[in-house]
Amino acid sequence: MLASTTVSLLLPEMVDEIKFSKQVVSSDAFKYHFKFWHLMGVYPVEYCPLLYVLVLILCVSLPISLAIFLFHVDGIKNILNNLSVNVTLIVCILKFINIFIRRKEILEFNVWINQLDARAESIQERNYLASAIHQAHRIFYIFCVLFSAVLAFGELSALFSERRRLMYPAWYPFDWQNSTLLYTVTHVHQFVVILVNVYQNVANDTFPTLHMLVLTSHVKTLNTRVRKVGANSTKSGNESIQDLIQCIKDRQMLVLYLRTVQKLTSAGIFIQFFATGVEACIPAVCVFFVEGNFFELTYLGVYFTGVTSEIFFYCYYGNELIYESQSMTNAIYSCDWTNRDEKFKKILLIFMQSTQTTMSIKAGGYVAVSLTTFVTVMKSSYSLFALLIRVT
Repeated sequence: MLASTTVSLLLPEMVDEIKFSKQVVSSDAFKYHFKFWHLMGVYPVEYCPLLYVLVLILCVSLPISLAIFLFHVDGIKNILNNLSVNVTLIVCILKFINIFIRRKEILEFNVWINQLDARAESIQERNYLASAIHQAHRIFYIFCVLFSAVLAFGELSALFSERRRLMYPAWYPFDWQNSTLLYTVTHVHQFVVILVNVYQNVANDTFPTLHMLVLTSHVKTLNTRVRKVGANSTKSGNESIQDLIQCIKDRQMLVLYLRTVQKLTSAGIFIQFFATGVEACIPAVCVFFVEGNFFELTYLGVYFTGVTSEIFFYCYYGNELIYESQSMTNAIYSCDWTNRDEKFKKILLIFMQSTQTTMSIKAGGYVAVSLTTFVTVMKSSYSLFALLIRVT
């Protein structure tokens, strides 16, 4: 009686877990990206919506205004603020254009992801994927909050300034300083442009990160399957060989998925590495010119956190991908190969040799996206910071 009661209590939880595991679809990690891109006119792909053109014109207007103002600006603080924001906006626009140009190829990711999802048969493997999806959503939320904080404190630093000023010093073909109406129009223009660029950046910067996360989770599920090859005593030798061959095919599929991710994200990540090297040092320099404005000081701190987070998440999950792919050799060795025939062992040896090449994303096709690269970029940014401090 007690046993039946215990089973009846545990059974619903087990059923829920099984149902949950069967419904795992890794492409759900990107659901917020596609919702946003629909709002921005990137999709549907059948035509070039007027909305996308209007968004692009709106986004380009502020960098042009900032670039013109650079020829009229005085004061090191205004120059650095101008350069920092302009670099950020230009890089954001370039990444957004890249997304638009490759929007059809982005949809092809679903083909790879769906095929890999179908190979996750055990509850353990599906839970790995489910965990990756939840983690992907948390990363998206973190970026939304962080970049929104940058916008909020930038706005507050302008509103609570001792004199009338804009969020970012820029050129306009009218005198906004002596007209409340024109100041309001100018201020709203900057706020809207920055708002759109902020959420473009959220989508642009999390997209490669989440693909590295999903890719890593699938490598992890493959490692789990590889360890189990040959462990089922009810399967014949030929069946175990077929399981091993299927694992080899799964890895080949992962490599093709990796190449597709690199093709679409490599240039954007490389540009972001360069941009962060410039952007990260400028807020640090500007701290020395802040005139007691709490909101401005907080804005610089949040801005620094935001620009460094853009590449940190790239590098962290790129590093996780490298680590998990290197673990595949150990997973192969951990399978039950000692009790198998020579054919199985030969195939296993070929499989192990093929895993010697580490799976990694290379920014620009050359620079491995890893924590080592993150440290290198931050060192370069510090060197530029030291140079600017000496000059100023």
